[in-house]
Amino acid sequence: MKILKKLLYTVIFMPFIAFAMTPNEIENIMKECVDGGHTQGMVIGIIKEDGTKFYKYGQMAVDDSTPIDENAIFETGSITKIFTSLLLAQMVRNGDVKMDDPIEMYLPKGVKVPQFNGKKITFDHLATHSAGFDYMPENFIMSDMYNPFRGYSVESLYDYLSNYELDYEPGTQYKYSNVCVGLLSHILSLLTNKEFEELVTERLLKDLQMDSTIVNILPEMEKRFPKAHMRDKIVPHWKCEVFEGAGALHSTPKDLARFIEANLGFYKTDLYPLLKEACQSRGSQEVPYLDVGHEWNISYQYKPEMIYHGGATGGHQIFIGFCPETKTGVVVCSNSCAWIYDIGRNILNKNWYLKKYRQQAIIVPMMLYKFIGEYENIDDGSICKIDIKSDGHQSILLLKWGYYPSIPMFPSTEKDFFLKVKPIEINFGLNEQNDHVVETMKVDYSGTIYNFKKK
Repeated sequence: MKILKKLLYTVIFMPFIAFAMTPNEIENIMKECVDGGHTQGMVIGIIKEDGTKFYKYGQMAVDDSTPIDENAIFETGSITKIFTSLLLAQMVRNGDVKMDDPIEMYLPKGVKVPQFNGKKITFDHLATHSAGFDYMPENFIMSDMYNPFRGYSVESLYDYLSNYELDYEPGTQYKYSNVCVGLLSHILSLLTNKEFEELVTERLLKDLQMDSTIVNILPEMEKRFPKAHMRDKIVPHWKCEVFEGAGALHSTPKDLARFIEANLGFYKTDLYPLLKEACQSRGSQEVPYLDVGHEWNISYQYKPEMIYHGGATGGHQIFIGFCPETKTGVVVCSNSCAWIYDIGRNILNKNWYLKKYRQQAIIVPMMLYKFIGEYENIDDGSICKIDIKSDGHQSILLLKWGYYPSIPMFPSTEKDFFLKVKPIEINFGLNEQNDHVVETMKVDYSGTIYNFKKK
């Protein structure tokens, strides 16, 4: 009988056990990232029903040897969007607004909101990225490549709305958009006459006891705020002025773990029905086997199903996610733009590929456009072309060289790229007075160097 029980236990629980990354594996991947120079510090939180455990390795900055830990404050980037969506759901539950309210009801009278054949944009369209807006406004001009949102004004957003023309009926297509969520948070602030930070703190964060989650870093928090990096290069922290609801929150691994605990039902909160609904209400994305909830990505490519979201700024990167079936959650935080999403997915389910090499970084698409153009080989006059596949936050540069077809280029820093299909590394030379101007390109093809000048 004992043998039968043991066998039954193995059959039932072995699939879940197989998905768990061991503590040694977690520590090794962190050492690989930090010791390899891809990031300066990492914190990983593993959330289970019997408690949350944090693993940490590395330091606060390349010039600050203070050990990094679960109380360090990171820029959360697009993870902010989850809280903006929850804020709307909470306000709908309280009767402040309705999902099908046209947003023009809550904007100043002088602002013209686009329509398509009389179909108006509603709160639901903003919250589900189906309003028809671009990833970023057409009139968005990046004045600082290391702080891209700086300088964009509410007046510019209103001008964009008043002159934008929709290509299709709102609610019929999914298109990931900072405009949608940034505009949503702006309208909710207008409606309540409160800043986004005050609103999200009052209505969500207090109940979750996320005491270190904030938009504006307080002086007493500065020592816990790791510097942002592109590998070993310190870059400025971001400031999202108009798009606060799309990416302005800061948080700690400890607070984000609390958020995952609440989503899994381990931490008891009155917000639980909203958290649960955010994952149950889902629509399809263009990516196969990937649905979208209220901002959450819901992947069913492998079993068991995984719910997750990533957040990237110029020099911080975060992944949060959980698996309802295995009742396991993960938080991965890094003070660099080097890619770490695969680590979070692999911890939740080992079927997800874990990168062997970590050249790839995440940089905002707005930083890519200056590289587009023709480049002339200094030695033989041949032409190399750089173009862009414009696809919102998934935009990517394409290299066309000789008779080869266009090949995707992947960033390793803000001006260094590599190819995955060929042993090619590419370095762009920027103007010393204006880093928005590209002057040269060096191509390293298996040790052979080709120098180009931008035409």
